[in-house]
Amino acid sequence: MIRVNINEDFPIIVALWDEETGENASGQVVSYDVRDINDIVLSPPVNGLLTESTVASGIYKETISINDAGQYICYTTCSGFYGSSEEIIVNSENIYDLTKQNMNYNLSVEDVLRTNSTPTASQTTRKVSLNVTDYLITKVKNDSDTDWDNPVASGIVYAWYRSTSDEVPYKMAAQT
Repeated sequence: MIRVNINEDFPIIVALWDEETGENASGQVVSYDVRDINDIVLSPPVNGLLTESTVASGIYKETISINDAGQYICYTTCSGFYGSSEEIIVNSENIYDLTKQNMNYNLSVEDVLRTNSTPTASQTTRKVSLNVTDYLITKVKNDSDTDWDNPVASGIVYAWYRSTSDEVPYKMAAQT
C-alpha cells in the first residue's frame, strides 16, 4: 500500500522477473493505469508507461501524483508477464502539516477562573468556587501563524470539583 498526500509526488515501481532466465527482464514495455477503488478511470486519466531504471535493469518506475483524496488502485501490465496492482490512499489533509500544527509551540491553553460572585447553574453543579479554575480553553494554530487569533481548532474543558472547598479539580470534562 502507498499512502500519500494530495498532489504529493510518489513513485510507481515494478520489477519484472523472467522465470526462464532467473533474472530481471530488461527492455520491456510496462504500462500503468491508476483507477479509483471501484475501477473507474480517473478524469483526467492517470496512466502511461514506466521507464526502465538506469541503475538496475528490469526495474521500471515513474513518479506520479493524484490531486483528489481517496482510495485508488494502480494496475501495472507487461505482455508476457504477470500483472500486478497496488493500493494507493491519498490523504485529504497533509499529515506533515497536521503534525506541525500539533507541536507544543502551536498550542495555547488558557486557564479561565471563576470571577463572578454569583455562580451560574453550571458552576454550582461542578462546585466551582470563586477564583479557581472554571474551564480551560485550548487552541491550535497553524505553524505559520504568529498568534492564536485565527485558530484551526479550539475547545473547552470544564473543571469539576468534589466540594466547593477544593482548589484543584478532580476531573476536567465536558459540561453537562
